[in-house]
Amino acid sequence: AELGRSPKRNLQKMNYSVTVAEAAENDIRQAFLWYEDQKENLGTIFQEHINKAIDSIHNNPLKVQIRYSNTRVYFLNKFPFGIHFQVNETQILIVAAFHTSQNPKLWSTR
Repeated sequence: AELGRSPKRNLQKMNYSVTVAEAAENDIRQAFLWYEDQKENLGTIFQEHINKAIDSIHNNPLKVQIRYSNTRVYFLNKFPFGIHFQVNETQILIVAAFHTSQNPKLWSTR
């Protein structure tokens, strides 16, 4: 290892690609439209929170705890949504974006 750099730190800085499954895109689109109907620009604010969450997942996916078999769930701060995703050696697959009042096991039917 180089001076000042621990091997552990290098392992955590992996480059992952992020893919959003069509079903998850639909979840996000439906929520965006619902929030836009509630209040002007609320859908845009929701989308910004989704984008920040995806950036956070992309930067450190293994920081998010596993909830179901190999699926991790990142919860948004300001909106009651969880982003369900899976990680392998090189890729992050976002499989769903569910409102927290929905049954989270629904994603497994996709």
